[in-house]
Amino acid sequence: MADDVDDQDMSFAEGDAETTSVPKAKGAGPGILKILMIVGIALGAVILMATVAVITVSVLNKQQKPMAAVPVTEEYVGHLPMYVYVTTIGEIRTKTKDKEPHSVSVKINLGFEEGDVESEAELGKRMNQVRDRLRNFFAMKYADELGPEQEVELKDEIRHNLNQLLTKPTIKEVLFEQLNVLAM
Repeated sequence: MADDVDDQDMSFAEGDAETTSVPKAKGAGPGILKILMIVGIALGAVILMATVAVITVSVLNKQQKPMAAVPVTEEYVGHLPMYVYVTTIGEIRTKTKDKEPHSVSVKINLGFEEGDVESEAELGKRMNQVRDRLRNFFAMKYADELGPEQEVELKDEIRHNLNQLLTKPTIKEVLFEQLNVLAM
C-alpha cells in the first residue's frame, strides 16, 4: 500500500496540480546589468589603449633628439624677389692695403625695388661719390678679406655703406659682376 500512496501523490491530474509561479523581479532587471557590464568593459579597454599610447609616445620621444627650429635666412627663402639693377657704376680699380699690395678690379650692380625711380635718380646724381666710396672700401681691405668665402659679408658691408650715402636706405641687393684680386 505504501506504493499506492506514493503513486497517488505523484500522479496529478490536470486540474489537481497547484500552480506555482516564479516571482517576477522588480526594478531594472538583469538586462540593465548586462548593458552596464559591457559599457564598463569598453570604458576599461579605451582607458587601457590610451595609457599604452601615451606611454609609447613618451618612450619614443625620449629616444629621439628634440626637434630644433629651422632658422629662416635668405638661403631658405623659397623665391627671390625681383629687383631693378643699376649697372652704370662701371669698373673700380684699386690696390689692397697689404704690405705687398694686390690689384683689385671689381664691377658691381646695385638692386632696388621695382618702381623706385627716386632712388635710382639719386644714385645717378651721386655716382661719383658712390665710385669713390667703393674704391676706398676695397682699398681698406687686405687681399685675404676679399676671397670668395667672404663675398656675403662684403656685399652686406657695401650695401650698408652705400645706403648711408643715400637719403633713404633703398639698396636691397649688391651683386658682383666681377671681383678679381691679383698679386702684383
